[in-house]
Amino acid sequence: MTVAPDPKLLDSRLRGLVPVDQPLVLISQAQRSGGTLLLRLLDGHPSCHVAPFQLRGIDAVAKRPPTEAAAGWQALYDPKLALRYEEGHRQQKHDVLRDDAVFPFELPPELQQAIYEDCAARLDSPTPRDLFDCYFTSYFNGWLDYRNLTGEKRWVVGFEPGVAQGHGRRRAMRQIYPDGRIVSILRDPWSWYASARRWEARWEDRARAIDDWNRTGTGTHKWRRISKKAIAFVRFEDLLADTEETMRRLAAWLEVDFTDGLLHPTFNGLPIRANTSFDDVGTEVSTRPLERAQAELSADDTAYIEEHAGHTYRRLLKKAAKDWDSMGRRLEDPA
Repeated sequence: MTVAPDPKLLDSRLRGLVPVDQPLVLISQAQRSGGTLLLRLLDGHPSCHVAPFQLRGIDAVAKRPPTEAAAGWQALYDPKLALRYEEGHRQQKHDVLRDDAVFPFELPPELQQAIYEDCAARLDSPTPRDLFDCYFTSYFNGWLDYRNLTGEKRWVVGFEPGVAQGHGRRRAMRQIYPDGRIVSILRDPWSWYASARRWEARWEDRARAIDDWNRTGTGTHKWRRISKKAIAFVRFEDLLADTEETMRRLAAWLEVDFTDGLLHPTFNGLPIRANTSFDDVGTEVSTRPLERAQAELSADDTAYIEEHAGHTYRRLLKKAAKDWDSMGRRLEDPA
């Protein structure tokens, strides 16, 4: 049974509606590679609307692009948002991560859906992009305590790991957002495995885990060949150890101003700890994850990963080096 939103609240939001129709910057790479960190660093940038949680629906859109409102909502809406509205957002993952801080997230589900339906009802023959725009318009206008709704925006920013693994998913994103960008963080498979096997029980199986990392890396390489200048690799090491230079270069590539807020992880403007598999980092960017592989992995683990993922990693590393130089030139000469 659908609950109707408060009529006065809905009318107020619709009268002051801010269209959210900017192109998407999709952060996507192997899970546990720093995507959430980058999302948190971009949070609150005056030129960006940043969805604070992992997106969903790309698989469904790839299989059957929606052309009517109900299908678009069903594909894109994440039921977890309702729980976060009721309980607030807390970073926790079984026994791996348990952060006591609770962050309010005032996005009433019935209000968001009503805004979405009003937006979609104004379209005669909506395209998948139209429905994505309506979804993000409903997301950020329905989010009552969102601090960054107004002002001139350049991008919508979202995070969804593993999109590169499927050809259909990559194609769907190109078709829906031909004006969009992809940022892929490249984390070496050794430190990645040290983190991933703690995070997901399925990745305790080393062969399965490295196969997953490889499929994402190979898919991202294919994505890069087709999308060319629309995708940029960022090394995980650079993001952690040289955060300011990395964010300056990335801001130049995204054609937005560099601000000091790009150096500090936040959730809707509030400082937030890392979404980590370990408990030794706080609310500032930490280089501790870079040391994990040496401390956590056996010699056999190290050799296995070299044999099965080393070549792919070094191939991607060359692309990341080219992107680092290209973004640096863009920073020096924005024109």
